[in-house]
Amino acid sequence: MTRLGGTRLVTLGLLAAALVGLWQALQLDSWGFDGPGPGFFPQLMAGLCVALAVFVFVLPGRAGETEGGDTEEAESSPETNCSFAIYVLALGVLAAGAMYAGFTVTTLAVTVLIMRFAEQRSWLASMGYGVACAAAGLICFGWLLRVDLPEGPIERQFYMLVR
Repeated sequence: MTRLGGTRLVTLGLLAAALVGLWQALQLDSWGFDGPGPGFFPQLMAGLCVALAVFVFVLPGRAGETEGGDTEEAESSPETNCSFAIYVLALGVLAAGAMYAGFTVTTLAVTVLIMRFAEQRSWLASMGYGVACAAAGLICFGWLLRVDLPEGPIERQFYMLVR
């Protein structure tokens, strides 16, 4: 089986799972009198997964193709292994940070860890993206949707200002 055929086969499996998720999510209320209901986020995410799976199925790209048009086998390099280890470490930081540091500090730490060390971005880009992710999450989920995020001193101060 070619890589392209394998990509489409896997995408069909993911599309099927996303459609089942969307079907189940549509049975929940998406909006109530006091704002978003329990089905709003699952419906949004399942719909996004369905759209992305359809997109990848229609335009799967050319996996493994280099600039010269040659295909190369996927192989594990030291850089790939190091990046994978950093992602695993980031999951540990996410779990520990959610318990002790609060949402904002944890989001910033995980984002900087991944972007700076796994993805080799600059410190400025990593910090800027981390702050943007933390602010967007805190405003959209913590304040507007009133999701119970892990609280630390930053979250408590923010909620005192906006609630």
